[in-house]
Amino acid sequence: MAPESPHTRMEGFGPNEWLVDEIYEQFLADRSTVDPAWWEFFEGYTPPDFSSTGRPAAPSAPAPPAASGPTAAPAA
Repeated sequence: MAPESPHTRMEGFGPNEWLVDEIYEQFLADRSTVDPAWWEFFEGYTPPDFSSTGRPAAPSAPAPPAASGPTAAPAA
C-alpha cells in the first residue's frame, strides 16, 4: 500500500483543519509542547496550499539602519 500524501491525511480533519494548523505551528516552534502522538504525523509534513500554514508569508521589509546619534539641522 502506498503511503498517504499530506493532502489525503488532511481530508479526514474536515472543519478541524484549523486545529491541525495550530498544532503544527506549535510543533515547529517547540515539539515538546505537542503530544508525542502528533510527532510522527508532522515529521516531513508539508501543509497543503489551502491550509493557513501552507500560505507563504509575505516577505518582510528590511529594517532601516539605526541612526548613530542625534542629527543636527544644517545651519542656514
